[in-house]
Amino acid sequence: MVYFAFHKNVTRAVSGAAELGRNDYAPLIEVGLFLACGLLALGLLQSLSRLKLFTRNLPSLGELGTREFAAQAAGILLLAGIGAHFGNYFMSGMAKVTLDGGPLSWILENPTSSIMLAGYGLGAGPLGFSESLLAHAYEVVRAVQIPMNVVILAAQLLCFLAFLRRRWLIGLTAFFDIMHIGIFLLSGALFLHWIILNSLIVAALTRMKESSFSTTAIVTGIVVTIFGDAVFYNARLGWYDSRQIRQAHFEALTKEGDWVRVAPSFFRDASYLLYARHFGYQEYRRESSHVPTSAWGQIGIRKVRPKSSDVASSSYEVMKLTKDCAYPVELPITPPDYDAARPAPFILGQHNRAANLANSAVAVGYNFYPHHHYSMPFLHRAFEALEPRDIVAYRYLVDTVCLDVADGKVVRRVMTQTLGPRIDVRQ
Repeated sequence: MVYFAFHKNVTRAVSGAAELGRNDYAPLIEVGLFLACGLLALGLLQSLSRLKLFTRNLPSLGELGTREFAAQAAGILLLAGIGAHFGNYFMSGMAKVTLDGGPLSWILENPTSSIMLAGYGLGAGPLGFSESLLAHAYEVVRAVQIPMNVVILAAQLLCFLAFLRRRWLIGLTAFFDIMHIGIFLLSGALFLHWIILNSLIVAALTRMKESSFSTTAIVTGIVVTIFGDAVFYNARLGWYDSRQIRQAHFEALTKEGDWVRVAPSFFRDASYLLYARHFGYQEYRRESSHVPTSAWGQIGIRKVRPKSSDVASSSYEVMKLTKDCAYPVELPITPPDYDAARPAPFILGQHNRAANLANSAVAVGYNFYPHHHYSMPFLHRAFEALEPRDIVAYRYLVDTVCLDVADGKVVRRVMTQTLGPRIDVRQ
């Protein structure tokens, strides 16, 4: 996992992206390192406490070598580690209630169901194998999204109370895993590392007794959950959603003259860039004619700089407009609101790597990389059928789209587009 983090940071530097996202792996690394170092320190302390050299002058050190002390200390470490992880959920809840529309705006007004359309639009939605099934599921989720929002926010904000009972802790951790699996099935966003960590927590807790944790351990877990953000990296997953979305992608030109949409998973360790960052995404630093969202329709993940106060002066106002695809966009988009020089070296480097991997003795497909968002092969059949040698050029596109469901199908209406220049592959 440490190598994974290092590799992702190198990719960020090479691609020129402002960031590639740490939410999917950083919490697991920190919790793992914290528990490993804590247990090593405990083992070392116990070993030293058994040496007469230390206990001769300090008899009280001998108590540190007892099994009772080891059990108590291990319990404190475990609940502190769980608290560090639960801080991600708690801080995500805090991010939702501190959005600029007010503490209840996310619960009552956020179109959470829109992530299903966004995921399908990006080619990441698992339900996309059947448009009619996706459309029906979207209508169902949209109908229950307010009570769903209430349950999710309550679980996040009150997660620290679960430390009071072992069964509560097991139940809530399992609930979070079910939530992550549901998010993946509905949208395609996969928090695999979080799911693994939650499963390990449940497995550990089910093998322990209610009396395994002292009052000190319980208090430690609660305190770390609420205040651990001062020490640990905690994700703040709180924003408004939208079905009017700014989405970007590459297209590949085949030898036959067809333009084919490139699956984001093709970029392996840099796939997150195609799902979120848009090559030095300028939306929050200067005005843009595109709608100010991420590729997932997220509004409020950074400070929005709207075109003028007459359009929208807050993330909340942007969300209100985008719910009806009413945020004004312009045609044509000139100049592009991303660093126009970055896509060319990036895509050529990725193409060369793909060509080299295709010619290697052991060719591992890009779908086997641990992506945060997987490109569903059935949504990218045309590209999946291509080999690097079949591609002669690429181009980069940025669209503002309005996504909706009608007559059992997903409707994608392009409202405006930035079309990048042709980038020829060096044969």
